[in-house]
Amino acid sequence: MTPKTKRTILFTVLGLIAIGAGVGYYYYTKKPLNPNDVSPDTKTTSTELYQAFAADTTVAKKKFSRKNEVVEVDGIVTGMSQNPDKQSVILLKTNAEGASVNCTMEGPIGSIKEGDPVKLKGFCTGMNGGDAEMGILADVYMTRCYLVK
Repeated sequence: MTPKTKRTILFTVLGLIAIGAGVGYYYYTKKPLNPNDVSPDTKTTSTELYQAFAADTTVAKKKFSRKNEVVEVDGIVTGMSQNPDKQSVILLKTNAEGASVNCTMEGPIGSIKEGDPVKLKGFCTGMNGGDAEMGILADVYMTRCYLVK
């Protein structure tokens, strides 16, 4: 091998290492998308969101649960609690008795109480839980939710 060929190979390898290090650093320092900082991709009501998942989960996931899809939901508060991680959870009314849209809050909830109309935005993770044999309906879950002012 000639010295020119060796030098070309060396600079090519060093260039690829530099590019790989740059891409790795970018992904290492990239912060997750904050739903509070962006406008929603989809707007719906809690009843419509629940009906979409109850009718066809696959189609609803394609519409509401895509990666980094921020969903804004209007609804009436039917209950409030805290999960084991000490995050507030707001339940929104649906048209199905015993089912709700379960919203895990990341931001403050203020002075919300049952019966209040609210507008939240966050990430829809789909429908989960329930037991058809026992007549228990599943809930639709949203995470990293914030109140929309």
